[in-house]
Amino acid sequence: MSTRLKPQNLVEVMPANKSMVDNMDNCLITGTSTGIGYAAAIHLARNGFRVHATMRDLAKKKPLQETIETEKLPIVMHRLDVTDRSSIDGVVADILDSDGHIDILINNAGLSNACPMEIYPEDEHRLLFETNYWGPVHLTQAVLPSMRAQGRGSIVNVSSILGRVAVVNQAAYCASKFAIEAFSESLALEVAPMGLRVIIIEPGVIATPIFEKTPIHYDKKSPYRQAMRQGGRFYRASIPQATPPEEVAEIMLQALTSEQPQLRWLHGHGASLVEQRPNIQDEDYIAMTTLDDETYDARFKDFFGINLAVSSK
Repeated sequence: MSTRLKPQNLVEVMPANKSMVDNMDNCLITGTSTGIGYAAAIHLARNGFRVHATMRDLAKKKPLQETIETEKLPIVMHRLDVTDRSSIDGVVADILDSDGHIDILINNAGLSNACPMEIYPEDEHRLLFETNYWGPVHLTQAVLPSMRAQGRGSIVNVSSILGRVAVVNQAAYCASKFAIEAFSESLALEVAPMGLRVIIIEPGVIATPIFEKTPIHYDKKSPYRQAMRQGGRFYRASIPQATPPEEVAEIMLQALTSEQPQLRWLHGHGASLVEQRPNIQDEDYIAMTTLDDETYDARFKDFFGINLAVSSK
């Protein structure tokens, strides 16, 4: 084992007991300052996992740190930027040096967008893919050697219902999640003979701060204003019914502990898009976006059972 100084980006809230670490499944989770990642870190720690909770900005660690200290949870926090390969390699090496194994990787950190493709700024587009696609790819590459050596491990990739169904005004986000779906399924085929598992979590509309962080490029004079409006109507109608992130954390736990392995786990408000889209002809789905708002709302409800009329125009 190499000699390493205690990293500056690590916050050891609960002192590690060597025998405890050896006997617990070690879980590395990205994007744990809020939302699904935050809920997953707490839920898995409460259910017998030792969690390495990472976030890009440790200035946002206070809510998680307070829960760790109150409940004495086996969670260690690290600073990790999923867009920085050296940050990824450093955190993985630190965990392997301190604990000796990583049994579960949960690629959760992500960004969203709301903008027609033609006018979507390239820097935002590239950052979205660096976060949503290349981050999981690089983290997976970093943990696979040790997982292969130990002959077991699970890679959990948080996708979205929009990794299965493309929607208006979110081409870049949909593309990044479609890419994660394909990456995950191909990876599952590659690593199954080695005793490793891949799990895809497909959340619907979840009550997280991701909507507050989403860059929105809305222009009432834009030739794409109808697409912008239609995309916005879906989210305005869905947010009041958004699924709590704690439910997604429970789905993760079920996926990891199930005796019957399953690749895809779909859950949350909006899941009907995935369930019903195969029953709709491509031409009919595309033509829906040419309709006026009232007719569009009625068609959307007919197709997916979701009422958009509750949203303001």
